Amino acid sequence: MNPLAKDDQEELKINPIYEFVWALTGLMLTIFGTFVEVFFVIPQGTALEDFNPTSLGVTYQLVGVFLTGCLAGKNAGAYAQIAYLVLGLFKLPVFYQGGTFEYLDQPSFGYILGFIPGAWLCGYLAIPGKRKLEIFVYAIFFGLLVVHLCGILYLVGYTFITPIFGNDLDPNYLTDAINLYTITPFLPQILLIPLIAIIAFIIRVILFY
Repeated sequence: MNPLAKDDQEELKINPIYEFVWALTGLMLTIFGTFVEVFFVIPQGTALEDFNPTSLGVTYQLVGVFLTGCLAGKNAGAYAQIAYLVLGLFKLPVFYQGGTFEYLDQPSFGYILGFIPGAWLCGYLAIPGKRKLEIFVYAIFFGLLVVHLCGILYLVGYTFITPIFGNDLDPNYLTDAINLYTITPFLPQILLIPLIAIIAFIIRVILFY
């Protein structure tokens, strides 16, 4: 069954069943990827013990976020992340540090919120459209920028609102938090973009769309 169909206006539409299946798959990939770190190996010799894995300091969470958008479009990408957010807020420990509504007090929560518009934008740019690797790359890149923009905006609000409730923050808190949650992981996350794009390209070649 072709996942894409044309309506009367000759615009490509995603098959609803296909969209639902990929949204569910994207949710599972996001949950699983949250707890799996990205490693790379730099061999320092020929012996087996010379192949030491080194962590990039990020997880495969973004694979679930953006792969769904590249494969099934903006709605499936957004639905998967809305489901991820709801599951995490309602006491399922699917976030990196647990779950529940108390996670709203985590300064990094804005990045999780950013998964929704980020996945939507990625899917909007990738489908409908031609199956080209470069399209997937820039779709994922701009989606990632949206995630970080939402995260930074949340950090700004967190920095100025929490002192009202008696939580005194360090004067350098905002810059330190942006460095921790955006600047430090951004390059490793950029390195994930080709991987996600290649996987999406291969799957779409296999599925003929």
